[in-house]
Amino acid sequence: MTFSCLEEWSKSLARDITRLSGPEITADIPALTSKAQSEIDDELTALKERMRYLRTRRNSLSPVSSIPPEILGAIFDHHVQRTQLLHAPDAPAVLSWLNIGHVCRHWREVTLGTPELWATPFLVSLQATEEMLLRSKMVPLKLRTGRRYRIDCVQKTLTHIERLQEVSLPFFSHAFGSGTTHHCIAEFLDKLSSCSAPKLQSLFFEVEFKQTPRITIPTSFPAPNLRSLQIKHCDLSWVSPVLTGLTVLTIKKLSPECLPTLEELISALRRMPALHTLELEDALPTLPLQTTSLPRTPRAMNVRLPHLKQLCLAAKMLEVANVLARIELQESTTEVRLFCEGFSGNPNHQWNASLPIISRALKSCFKASPDKSRPVPRSMRLSSTGNCIRLHSSAVRNPPSWVGSKSGAYLDPDLLAENSVTLLFDFPDNMRRTILSDLQKVVPLGSIEAMYFHFFFPCWDGFWTDLLGRDATRNLAYMHIQGPCQALEELLKSLRSRKHSVSRRVDGRSQQGPIFAPVLSHLVLHDLEFGSSILNWLRPSDLLDVLIDRVNEGRGLDRLEFISTAGILARDVKLLREVVADVSWDEYESSDEDSDHDYDYDYDSDYDDPIDYGFYSDHGYSS
Repeated sequence: MTFSCLEEWSKSLARDITRLSGPEITADIPALTSKAQSEIDDELTALKERMRYLRTRRNSLSPVSSIPPEILGAIFDHHVQRTQLLHAPDAPAVLSWLNIGHVCRHWREVTLGTPELWATPFLVSLQATEEMLLRSKMVPLKLRTGRRYRIDCVQKTLTHIERLQEVSLPFFSHAFGSGTTHHCIAEFLDKLSSCSAPKLQSLFFEVEFKQTPRITIPTSFPAPNLRSLQIKHCDLSWVSPVLTGLTVLTIKKLSPECLPTLEELISALRRMPALHTLELEDALPTLPLQTTSLPRTPRAMNVRLPHLKQLCLAAKMLEVANVLARIELQESTTEVRLFCEGFSGNPNHQWNASLPIISRALKSCFKASPDKSRPVPRSMRLSSTGNCIRLHSSAVRNPPSWVGSKSGAYLDPDLLAENSVTLLFDFPDNMRRTILSDLQKVVPLGSIEAMYFHFFFPCWDGFWTDLLGRDATRNLAYMHIQGPCQALEELLKSLRSRKHSVSRRVDGRSQQGPIFAPVLSHLVLHDLEFGSSILNWLRPSDLLDVLIDRVNEGRGLDRLEFISTAGILARDVKLLREVVADVSWDEYESSDEDSDHDYDYDYDSDYDDPIDYGFYSDHGYSS
């Protein structure tokens, strides 16, 4: 075939190809492609569903998935309650428990299917409140407001009166719309007086003290299961059936015309035999201003509250003693708080009239029970600020929460205290010595092995003897002292040996009598100060001399600690370690070479959720 024939044949073939690939074929290509992609997408979807199914099956084989939904829901409920205890009701973090619903499909289903988890509506968002009310179904509701809330959320929750288990409406002085809240409470109580609240167990109201008219708890109160009533600046009748069968009763700031008589109060307490918390502040029977002695009543007429654990009375001294005399404290009582203010007339006379009653209460609080349900106290902590005196006792020798850190930060001493007494007396300063001396005769100190002192009022000559007595320190092996400079000065006076004294007379006085704390082996000086001025003349050498005296008498220390104590230098510690085997020093003042102190040392200087809406919106709050 010639070249020209080949060229003609190729051109004819190109024309045929062009004709065959016309518009009809090119139009079908996108449709074919789209169909293929759809089929691939369907396969991917099916594959994802298959993978999800396989993951679900795999998760179902894990140990945690074997927990029945009912038990898992109970675990979630416990977690929710703990979260609500840690955070304020209006804090966004109170909803952090919603994260459990994002772990897996099974947990989400359990979360949505456990109505108890949704029983405390978040009152900052109306949408959240409505959704949680819906998801809680018919379980009992808990209404708790914080500093921020929407009044429409509160009102919507209060409409479910037949489901309410707890209602807590505290007043905050800076809250916006407090008058609306007052009106809301009044409406709720009015409705409550006409319809039953069968599930209501706890009621807490606190309104503004200037609010008029005052909130009054209705006499008709159909809440048969109410167990806790806490009100402040609210009134009630003492013959109301609401004061029946309670376990918690807190009444603060009653109107003068609503204060009970002594017989009305005792009669009401008799109707609450299961009471374990009683707190009455400015809600006690009054006494005439000229009262100088308290009426005597046979103890058989007193009210016995066998389950009472916490007692708080706040009023004038004689009014507190008058009520306290009619209550028989049992072994169950572990916390007593007496706030006595407004001395009128002769404070010493009122204290002497009240002392026998207060003494009987303190003895009941601290004494060991015959059945050993309350063991003998081994440690005690005394703290005082202003006119407030707090006593804690524990069967533990050295409770960790009482020791504190080197920074001086203390945990709450109530954490490990089996018994607690708080006395707030509005007494003149010159009565402090009398009151403390009287208290040491009442509190059982003979068994105490460890004492913790945290106070800052001025001391006096013979302070530790007045505070602890002469014979009460026979078992005292541990002392932790944080107080004023005079506390250290008086301690050295008490610690001095009576027989082998090589030290100078402290304050120019010799001491006679029993040895103070004869078995003391561990002493902690916390936030004290050795002198660098004429007003504070104590030197580390004075402590050294006193400790040498005790060693010579066989009463030496095993351990000595200095925490944030000024005036102690490295050379002082070196000398003290020759007398005490274990001396702990935090080097609070470590630069002894550069310090410019005026000490006159006696020794050489070379010692050296599934919900995505706006829970946290800031609009619409009552704040």
